[in-house]
Amino acid sequence: MKKDWKHSIMAAVRRILFPPVCPGCGRSIGKREIFCPVCQKQLHLLSPGDVCPKCGKETCTCNKLHPLFSQVYPAGFYEGSIQSAIRNLKFLHHPGHAKPLGTLLAKTLERYHVAPANFDLLAAVPMSRKRQKSRGYNQAALLAETVSVETGIPFCPDALVKIRETKAQHDLSGSQRRTNLKGSFAAGSAVSGKRVLLIDDVFTTGSTANEAAEVLLQSGAARVDVLVLATTRFETMQL
Repeated sequence: MKKDWKHSIMAAVRRILFPPVCPGCGRSIGKREIFCPVCQKQLHLLSPGDVCPKCGKETCTCNKLHPLFSQVYPAGFYEGSIQSAIRNLKFLHHPGHAKPLGTLLAKTLERYHVAPANFDLLAAVPMSRKRQKSRGYNQAALLAETVSVETGIPFCPDALVKIRETKAQHDLSGSQRRTNLKGSFAAGSAVSGKRVLLIDDVFTTGSTANEAAEVLLQSGAARVDVLVLATTRFETMQL
């Protein structure tokens, strides 16, 4: 009971000292809100049927990607307030934005009518130690932590690790992306026999998700699905 009181007090203190802000623009928001009213108007959330469930695109690219994961669930397109929020989270050092955005991901599962019971564990697309040290955090892992709290699906931080440095995917063409990550991931034994939900921020060509899914499946995962904040309309991304 004392521990619960301490957590409640600390949460109240954090709300006072660090009130919740909109991840899209930085305006103050209520504790139950994800975006402010202005950014909410720019928010176009996707639903089943809006994109191909296998490749996450309006115009199917499965013949090019050959997805190894079962399905992808994007919250929205990489534009408007979601684009701003992801840029703020990744490049402007706002790790606190992962909490409302993780809540958005959890609600995305609901919108696609997918039950948390369909999955045994969460995995996050990993960063290399060098890049994570430079940024200070892995945004995909922060998102996964909140999704775990919201859904009850356990997050396994070591389910997937990066074992070699690669060029940043957003600097590469579609064909370069498909080869850049080969052999860069390794999966832990915890994924064996498990239905894995892979968390990431942006789905562009699907190359990252596909390479991660291949490694997870080779390590014995029963199934891999992908949950992302945004999918691009095309195979390039405007930062």
